[in-house]
Amino acid sequence: MRMGLLLSGVLLACSTPGPGAGLPDAGDVGEPADAAPAQAPSPPSQLQHWVTGDPVDAVVTPTGPGLFLAGGGADVDAGFLWMASHAAGGDMVVIRASGSDGYNDYLYSELGGFDSVETLLLDRRELADDPYVAWVLAHAEAIFIAGGDQWRYIEAWTGTEVQSALADAWSRGAIIGGTSAGCAVLGELAFSAENGTVYSSEALEDPFNEYMTLERGFFRAPPIRGLITDTHFGARDRMGRLLGFLARINADGWYREPVGLGIDEATALLVEADGAAEVVGSGSVYAVFASGSADVCEPGTALSFTKLSYVELGAGDSIQLPSGETSAQAESISVVDGAVSPSDPY
Repeated sequence: MRMGLLLSGVLLACSTPGPGAGLPDAGDVGEPADAAPAQAPSPPSQLQHWVTGDPVDAVVTPTGPGLFLAGGGADVDAGFLWMASHAAGGDMVVIRASGSDGYNDYLYSELGGFDSVETLLLDRRELADDPYVAWVLAHAEAIFIAGGDQWRYIEAWTGTEVQSALADAWSRGAIIGGTSAGCAVLGELAFSAENGTVYSSEALEDPFNEYMTLERGFFRAPPIRGLITDTHFGARDRMGRLLGFLARINADGWYREPVGLGIDEATALLVEADGAAEVVGSGSVYAVFASGSADVCEPGTALSFTKLSYVELGAGDSIQLPSGETSAQAESISVVDGAVSPSDPY
C-alpha cells in the first residue's frame, strides 16, 4: 500500500513501523522484491482517510489469496491475525462507506502484524474511482470491508476502481475480508438490501417481496462460485431468509444448486486459495445446500422447499468450498407453506 503525500486536514497517525515490508503493484509481479514502488498520487481533498503505521509502501509477497468471512458483532482476533500472516506483515487497507478509523489502532497496535493500516471512507462513486484510492488498493496486501450497509457498497463501488481492485487483489495473492455488510458482498451472490433489510418471516411468506433484492457478480473467486453469505445469523434468526434466498437464486435461473453460508456473530470462516475453509470464533457457521428447485416459489405465495440440507460447523471444523464437502453430519431442513422444520435449527 501506501502514501506519497497527505493534504492538509487529513488525519495521519504515524507509529513505529510494523514488522512487514508490501507487495509491488500488479505490473511488477515477478520483479525483485527490492524494486522501487511507484509514487502514490495525491489524495483528493474530499477523501477522508486515516493512516496508522509506516507511510511508505511495504514490499512483501503475500501468501494468499484467501478470504476472511466474518459474521458481524465482536471482531474475531484470530481471523485478523490469519490475514496478517498471509499478508506477510504488509499493508492493510480498510474500506467503508460510513464511520471512521475504528479499525486502525485495533489492527495496528492491539493485534499487530501489519506494516500499516489505512482506512478509506468511500461513500461516493467519484471517490471509488479516484487514482489515489486505486493506487492504495493496488499496493495493499490485505483489504477488509467494514460493516455498514451493503447497498451503499454495491451502489457506490460497482463498476469502479474499487471493484476492479478486489478482483485484482485475489489474482495477485492478497487477502480479502469483510464483516457483516462487508461479508455480504463477498459471495458471488449477494442480498443487496437495496430496499432495506428483509426478515425471515417476510422471505418465507413471499420470496418475491419487495425487500428480497439479490445481486450477483460484485466479487468473484473460485471458492465462492454459486455461494451466498448471510451474517448475524442465529442472533437475528436468519435461517428462513437464507432458505428464501436459495429458492430465489434457483427460481431466477442463476444456479440450480446454490450454497448458503450463515455465519454467527463473533465467528468467521477462513478460506484458503484452494477453497479449504476453517471456522474460528465462538459461534457457528451453517452451510445450507439446495439440491434442486423449490416445490413452490412464486410471487405472493408462501414458500415450500424440501430439497434442502444443512450442516452446523463450530470452531476448528472445516469445509471445502464451493462444493460444501465436510466431515460434519448433514441434517434435513425444509419449508412447507412458509414454516421451517425444524423450527429452531440453531
